[in-house]
Amino acid sequence: MLRGQVAGDADLVRAAQGGDATSLGLLLERYRASLYGKAVGILGYGPQAEDAVHDTFVVALRKIDAVREPAAVGGWLHAILRNVCLMRLRAGQGEVLSNELYGGVDGDPSDPTGEAAIEQLAMREWVWTALSELPEVLRVTAMLRYFGSYTSYAEISAILGVPVGTVRSRLAQVKAKLAEALLETTGLAHAEAGRLTASTNRFFLELFAENNRAEITPASMDVYSKDAEILWTDGSSIRGRENLAAGFRSDQEAGVKIHLTNVLASRDIVVVEADFENPPEDPFHCPPAITQVYFYRRGRIQQIRFYYPARPNGED
Repeated sequence: MLRGQVAGDADLVRAAQGGDATSLGLLLERYRASLYGKAVGILGYGPQAEDAVHDTFVVALRKIDAVREPAAVGGWLHAILRNVCLMRLRAGQGEVLSNELYGGVDGDPSDPTGEAAIEQLAMREWVWTALSELPEVLRVTAMLRYFGSYTSYAEISAILGVPVGTVRSRLAQVKAKLAEALLETTGLAHAEAGRLTASTNRFFLELFAENNRAEITPASMDVYSKDAEILWTDGSSIRGRENLAAGFRSDQEAGVKIHLTNVLASRDIVVVEADFENPPEDPFHCPPAITQVYFYRRGRIQQIRFYYPARPNGED
């Protein structure tokens, strides 16, 4: 395409299908006004119409690869919007809860919740770039809901220490804000999100390897603030770098090892999932697994929230 030439719909679709987020953002922005006008015609003026457009955008983010006629993408987007609006009408124009529709995502390109669409984009670096633009409380909730292993409202409530209603409210905000953020960040260097995840993964692999070698080095403890704290879901906590180190040593001396299973990294927030390996003589010293949510301040870990999922049935 020559410099200054306006890309057609087909060009933007093909580029977006090849992973070019900027082209996808341009395409969605091109149809924003007409989609909103159609939503108003079905739902009337008000926040429901704007929400329907956001839902359509998030569905399109996942399903753009399914477009077989790139030149007809406008009709495809409008068909998604119509289905989203009709679903909202059937739901009484209220929030469509994910647990009501989640199972139909793969077969229905117009999934109005948008949640599974986000989840399917977990490996897209530009999604992580967009997540970094969300406020911290929304970002950590989205990371746990869409990319973690313990994703129910009750589990997220326990991990973050907030009511279930707060979790629901935050996720409702996330959906709208993420759709906007994905458009606003299409011109950013999305590779930075991939580098952050890779470097964070390497850091925790080494940190856990040190733990499994029964080592606690000054360098590894220096990543924690002097007044860093660990919070458990039962309300208990410990504070201070030295107290954290003592707790780590206690598990090391017991012969407990920890194995990394998943790392989710965003600006100032890291979610770590891991499995415990208990010594044969003390098989229940630690629970089978843990989710840790790290909050950073000024480059150091300020707070960690620990969540232990329930043991499998039959284990005490």
